[in-house]
Amino acid sequence: MFALIRTYDGLSDENRDEATRKANEGLRGILQQSPGFVSYELLKHDGAVASISVFESRDEAQASNELTKTWVRENLPFMAKPHETAGELVAH
Repeated sequence: MFALIRTYDGLSDENRDEATRKANEGLRGILQQSPGFVSYELLKHDGAVASISVFESRDEAQASNELTKTWVRENLPFMAKPHETAGELVAH
């Protein structure tokens, strides 16, 4: 399995809450239909939101990352480019 972590920093409380609400209502369902989907989690902390997406393979995770970038750009235009971390999931 392969995991992607995206962290969006510098968000106001209002923008952070809007981002998590919209991601739960919209993006989660899209990712769940993507090939190789395993899980999608959101973390909310001071001024930031982080997402953790897990897919069966690196290729499926990378495809979902492109889908996510487009979705965020179209639905959450106030979000800055995230810090991204990706790698093989060794414990699940």
